[in-house]
Amino acid sequence: MYVKKISLICLILLSGVAFGQKSMTDKTHELKEVVVRSNQMQDFAVGSSIQKMDSLSKMLYSSQSFAELLASRSQVLIRSYGFGGLSTPSIRGGAAAHTAVIWNGVNIQSPMDGSVNFALLPNFLFDDVTIQYGGSGTLYGSGAVSGIIHLGNDDLFVGPSKMQLGFAMGSFGQTAYNGEIKIGNQNISNSFRFYSTLADNDFEYKDANGMKVKQTNAGLEQYAFINETQLRTGKTSILKATAWYQTYDKDLQTRMSASSPSEAVQENENLRLALNWQNTGKRLITTAKSVYLKNDIYFFDPSYMTDGGSNNISKSIINEVTAKYIINENQVLIAGINHTYEEAESGNYISLVTQNRTSLFVSHKLKNLFDRFTWVNSIRGELVDGETSPIVFSSGLNTKITDFINFNGNISRTYSNPRLNDLYWAPSAYSAGNPDLIAEHGWSLDFGFDESFNVSGVKLDLKQNFFLNSIKDWIVWLPNENYIWIPENKNEGKTIGLDLGVNAELKSGSTKFSIGGSYTWTYSRYIEIVGGVEVEKEMLYIPRHRFDMFLKAEGTRWSIMYNHNYIDQRIPDYWGGQMGAYFLGDLSFQYTFFKGIQQLSAVFKIQNLWDRNYQVINDYAMPGRNFKLSLMYNLNFVK
Repeated sequence: MYVKKISLICLILLSGVAFGQKSMTDKTHELKEVVVRSNQMQDFAVGSSIQKMDSLSKMLYSSQSFAELLASRSQVLIRSYGFGGLSTPSIRGGAAAHTAVIWNGVNIQSPMDGSVNFALLPNFLFDDVTIQYGGSGTLYGSGAVSGIIHLGNDDLFVGPSKMQLGFAMGSFGQTAYNGEIKIGNQNISNSFRFYSTLADNDFEYKDANGMKVKQTNAGLEQYAFINETQLRTGKTSILKATAWYQTYDKDLQTRMSASSPSEAVQENENLRLALNWQNTGKRLITTAKSVYLKNDIYFFDPSYMTDGGSNNISKSIINEVTAKYIINENQVLIAGINHTYEEAESGNYISLVTQNRTSLFVSHKLKNLFDRFTWVNSIRGELVDGETSPIVFSSGLNTKITDFINFNGNISRTYSNPRLNDLYWAPSAYSAGNPDLIAEHGWSLDFGFDESFNVSGVKLDLKQNFFLNSIKDWIVWLPNENYIWIPENKNEGKTIGLDLGVNAELKSGSTKFSIGGSYTWTYSRYIEIVGGVEVEKEMLYIPRHRFDMFLKAEGTRWSIMYNHNYIDQRIPDYWGGQMGAYFLGDLSFQYTFFKGIQQLSAVFKIQNLWDRNYQVINDYAMPGRNFKLSLMYNLNFVK
């Protein structure tokens, strides 16, 4: 079945490659540059704190998952259920469903639980990873409450045709293969990338008594590809078609407290198809996109399932049209309409459930006024199955105070609709959905300063950001008096925090030295009314303090980088549990043997350098010191 699906999609989308090869010898025509920007609304994220992942970090983690990259190189908190297990994000104290993941300009959060499993996302499939901290419901709709992660790839019309092949191997039976072939010209171009990985994950860890135990039932197997075809349909227009398919088969590792080895398995199959068309006029840029998303999750645990496993299938069809109008050199207006149809079926639902959402949004950008500030105001309204969601609006400001100091500020009204699991989970002896839930709604405030100096050849960048999220009717799953887990609208969820960052660079000859770090303080609580009295409780798994640091040296052919991460203590439950703080260190070496039309690079990594015994999620062991070696060969067809 999988082979047939892959073959069909490859046949359709690779059909342009032969045409592209034939056209490479045609006469060169100078055409106006037109670039499909699937995340053009990101230009309107003024006043937000933005982190763009650097090229060295992406290369060092090219054979690993998105979860591993973000856990080490960002302020995103990754909650991993074991090595290679379910990994969901938390930004600024928010839940997994409060982080939007934008691919090809649309949100790919699951309609069933509102999350995205970052362990399933291979880094190699994406050129651009950008993190937007803070809410932005006006631009991206429901779910963009605490942060947004943008995934994208470079314009296929830029750069030469090329080929890449990579191989990696590591501790606990880890192997990975990846590759890309890009070919075409200024009229049609195609890129095909693939990724596969296998791992036993049979590492040793220390149990509560300090005894060494070997992890069981933690293996995984993954296959993925993404194909992009870009076609110039006119002098000022481009059509881009993208297909992204992957499977992820994971043994659900035995928990540390289990009395017998786990035999549970989970299989994920994801298909994402996107069409993006853009026409660029002198003043008007029109974009139309259509995206199909299908997620299939199969779970089976023979310890209590005797009649087969559980299937959970969701489908989304997203259509969006936007128009960006350049009023004058200082003003830009963007407006659009989005319609999203979602459906899901599960053995845990009574029947097939569907949802229709229609959104209208408008943003106005005033830029470079007096060469000092840029200001964006946005508004969005949405209908969910004919009922009005909260109208949200935002205002973002960037001001150049001096040549060295900038002020950024953003205030946004945000919302998150109840997920389908929240509403329609069938009642059982353990859990039940709640059809009376209402949308979470509230405010996100973010402001701060960033400074850039150059002192005696040292480039110094500083940042300070304060953030506040206040969400009414926060949806939390909690056990009732009968110990049945039910989602409820709590009175309020509140997060207050502070981000501090520093980065220093010094060049000496052909070598660049860098040192940097970030500190995040987060105070995250939810408030409920018990007997007419407000009761404040700490959010689960949110550390009060987090510290990240890196040391890096780069030459023309080599680099060495050390990452250090500290996570403060957290509470895993409301029954008096407490998880201790931990720190991790990773050391990476990279060397390029030859550069030019052909290039061969090697990366050697020591992960958990200090061999710490730790858990990210309670009762799920993580590996001690481990190693990884990867090789990447690049060939540019045209220099």
